[in-house]
Amino acid sequence: MDERIPGGKVLRVVAEDGPDRLSPDDSRILNLESATITGHTLKLLILEPGSGPLDLDALRNTVAQRLVAEPLATRRVDTTGPDPRWLATGDFDIAHHVRRAPTPDLASEADLWRIVSALMYEHLNRARPLWTFDVIGPLADRREAIAVRIHHAMADGIACVRFLESVLFDEHPDPPHGEGGHRAGVR
Repeated sequence: MDERIPGGKVLRVVAEDGPDRLSPDDSRILNLESATITGHTLKLLILEPGSGPLDLDALRNTVAQRLVAEPLATRRVDTTGPDPRWLATGDFDIAHHVRRAPTPDLASEADLWRIVSALMYEHLNRARPLWTFDVIGPLADRREAIAVRIHHAMADGIACVRFLESVLFDEHPDPPHGEGGHRAGVR
């Protein structure tokens, strides 16, 4: 039996023992990973300067409160059996997922791209849910960035956008003409 969850992902639910099995496509993506191939996508959000650095604790609190709408965000992948499956993470810690990347003081744009490159190369820890938000900066021009990494087994392209809309962006019902209906949630 398949179950559709928020964000459009389909989980295979096995009635005998209840684990949420990954789809065959998601399992293939996990199996493609190697020392040099990662299975995640990275989205880079550039934030305009605010009155000070991004409040990491406020961002963590906001994201943690919104994760209820995203069940896979607090589950990890178990690959010990014949079929990979999603398992509840009893010791979920938001600080492992919303964190500040080590950044030189007043980082340059070249520093930003070096940090993003390193994050893209770094595998997500399979002992934890397969996503991170790494806050980078402040940059020399006082902007900051959030590097969003989400494994393809957790969310494909549109599901990744829906995940971001659900946990990171505040909804604004009346956006200015020509703009989307969401803005970054915490400053």
